[in-house]
Amino acid sequence: MNKKYLLIFVAFLWSGMSLFAQQLSSEELKKGRWLSQEEYDNRSNVGKFFQPSEAPEGPINPVAEFEPMEAVLIAYPFGIPMELIVEMSNVVKVTTLVHSTSQQNSVTTQYENAGVNMDNVDFMVEPHNTYWTRDYGPWFIREEDQVSIVNFTYNRPRPDDDIIPAKIADIYGAAVYNMPVVHTGGNYMCDGFGIAAQTELVYEENSISDAQVDAYMEEYLGVTDNFVVTDPLDDYIMHIDCWGKFLDVDKVLVSQVPESDYRYEDYEAAANYFATRNCAYGYPFEVIRVYAPGNYPYTPYTNSLILNNTVFLPITGSTHDATAIATYEEAMPGYNIVTVMAGSDGWLNSDALHCRTHEIADFGMLKITHIPAFHGEVEVQSAYTIEAKIHPYSNESLYADSLLVYYQINGGAFQFMTMTDNGEEMFSADIIASEGDEVAYYIHAADESGRSENMPYIGAPDPFVFTVSGEAVSENITFTPDTLFVHETEEHVIIINNTGDGPAAITNIVRGETGSPLWWINHTVPEITSYPYELLPSESIEVYLDVAVGKAIFYDSLIVTTEANNYHSIVASDGVGVNDEFDSKEYFVIAPNPINNHGTISLVLEEPAAVQLEIFHINGQLIQRLEDSRLSSGSYQYNWDGRNSQGSEMENGVYLVRLQKNGEVTIQKWIKM
Repeated sequence: MNKKYLLIFVAFLWSGMSLFAQQLSSEELKKGRWLSQEEYDNRSNVGKFFQPSEAPEGPINPVAEFEPMEAVLIAYPFGIPMELIVEMSNVVKVTTLVHSTSQQNSVTTQYENAGVNMDNVDFMVEPHNTYWTRDYGPWFIREEDQVSIVNFTYNRPRPDDDIIPAKIADIYGAAVYNMPVVHTGGNYMCDGFGIAAQTELVYEENSISDAQVDAYMEEYLGVTDNFVVTDPLDDYIMHIDCWGKFLDVDKVLVSQVPESDYRYEDYEAAANYFATRNCAYGYPFEVIRVYAPGNYPYTPYTNSLILNNTVFLPITGSTHDATAIATYEEAMPGYNIVTVMAGSDGWLNSDALHCRTHEIADFGMLKITHIPAFHGEVEVQSAYTIEAKIHPYSNESLYADSLLVYYQINGGAFQFMTMTDNGEEMFSADIIASEGDEVAYYIHAADESGRSENMPYIGAPDPFVFTVSGEAVSENITFTPDTLFVHETEEHVIIINNTGDGPAAITNIVRGETGSPLWWINHTVPEITSYPYELLPSESIEVYLDVAVGKAIFYDSLIVTTEANNYHSIVASDGVGVNDEFDSKEYFVIAPNPINNHGTISLVLEEPAAVQLEIFHINGQLIQRLEDSRLSSGSYQYNWDGRNSQGSEMENGVYLVRLQKNGEVTIQKWIKM
C-alpha cells in the first residue's frame, strides 16, 4: 500500500509542524474530518484532562452493535438528514445532544414538523464540539450483573466531546471505567464475545507498547482477541468502519474494489485476514463482500448502523447502490434494510451514517449467551443438546414457559420445546434428528420486564444450522386426527399410521411442551415396552392421552421420533370462550369464524406488552407472522385474507391463531371454508 500520504500526516501531526495543515483550506479540513487550525494548534491537549480509573472486576464482555439497544446518540447541529432521525425514532429512543434549552426547543419544533416519533425522543443539554458521536461516544460492556460504560482518551483535542461518555453514565446511573488508551469509535468494532477489530492506527497513536494496548483492551473491555488489521483504505482517517463491519458473531462485511485499483491487493488481504480466523463460535468467519470502488458518487456501504432489527444503509445515488442493498438483504435476512440518502453535508467514503450516530445499549437487556456446539456436518447421536445462559439485566424474573428452543427439520415448520432449568441461569433442551437431517434452530426468552429476545438476534430468518451425517431415510408417518382438540368429557386418542413402503423404527413418543397447563400420560395399543419399536407398513398404533386441563387454553404437541424423521401432532384446547378468559378491558377475538375470504383479529391491551401474533396451519406450518414487537396499551386489528406470507391462497381447513403476550401463550382455532 502507498502510505506516503499517511506517513506525512502522522509525522506532521505529532511532531509539531504546522505546514501541512496550513496547505488545506477550511472546507477541505471540514470535509476531511481532520483537525481545524485551532485544534491543530492544541493537539498536545489530547487526553490532557483524562484520568484513568481502575478496571472492572470479574468476567466482562464487550457489547456488539447488533445486540439489544435502547437508544441512539446524535448531536445538533446535525450531520445527518432528518429522514434518518424519523426512521430511527420508530426503532429506538433518539437522544439528541444540544447546547442549550433554547436549542432544545428549536430542535423539538423541527422534530414535530418532520414527523419524528416524539414518544421516542429525549435530549442531553451538554456542550459538545462536533456531531461525530461515533468517535467520542461511549463503549459498553456486560459485567456479571450490570451493563457498564467504558471511556477512552478521544484522539482529538475536543474536550467537550471527550466528556460525553461520563455524562451518559450519569444519566443512566451506570458504572464508568476510564481506559488509558487513545482511541476513536470509528476504529473499533466487536462481536459481543471478546473479539474486537481495528486498524493499526490504535498502535500508532499510543505511546505505550502494542502489547500494553492489547492488555488494556482485555482488562477494560473483555477483548481477548484483538484483531489489528492493516488499513486498506489508504486515507488519513484509518477507521475500520470505512471498509469493514461485524454483521453478527460469525459474519464480517469487507469492501471490495476493482482489480484495477492500486489498493485491490490490500482489500483482498483484509478480507483474507478475517476468512482465515475463527469467530467466537469456533469456526472461520463468513466474509461478505460489498462492492465499494469509492469513486464519486461515493460508496460508503460499510458505514451503516444496526439498531435492533433494522439496518440503516447510506446510499448516494451511485450505480452501485442496488448491489449494496442486495448484499445486505442476503447477508442479513429478516432485518429491515432502510436506505438513507445523504443530507446537506453529504456522505463520504471516510465519513457517512455510522460516523455520525452512536448506539446506546439496553441497560436492562435480556441476554442469551450461546456457543453452538454443532456446526456444519455432525455425527449421529441420540440427541443434540442446546445449552444457553439467559440473564435478565433488568433483574426481572424470566418467564419459564417462554424459554424455548425453536427448531426446524429439513426445512419444515418450526417447532418449539421448553428449556430445562439447569441452575445458575443455564438452560437446555434436546433436539432429536436423524441421519441426513438438516437442523435449524434458535433460542427464545422473555422476562417480566416485557423484553423478548432471540439468539441469533433475528431468530427464524437466520438460525443456527447443522447437518447430521449420513443419508436421509424416507418414511411417512401420519396422525389420525392430525390435531386433537381436547374436551374434558371425551376420550383422547391419536392413531399413528405408517403409510410408507418400509418399516418405521419409532425411537420415542413424548410430549412437546412443559409450559402449558396440560399433563398427560401416554398409553399405546399395542403397548410399547421398549424402543426402538418397529411399525410395519400399513400398521398403526393408538396413543391414549390422560388429560387434566380445567378451563385453560393450551397448545401442546405429541412428538414421535423415528430413525428418519421427527413428526409431531398438535394438541390444543378449544373449550374456553373469549368471555371466560378476558374481560372488557383486554381481549383477543377472531371473526368471523369460520372465515371465507377475509377475517379480522382484534386485540386490546390494557398495558404495554411484548406481542407475537402468528397464524399456523393445523400441521404446525407457520402461515403468517402478523406482529412481533412491543406494543403500547390500546386497540389493534389485523386482517387475514386466507393467504400465506408469500401471497399464496391457503387450502380450506383448520388454522391456529397463536398469541404470545409477555411470554404467555393463547391459542384460538380458526376454520377456513
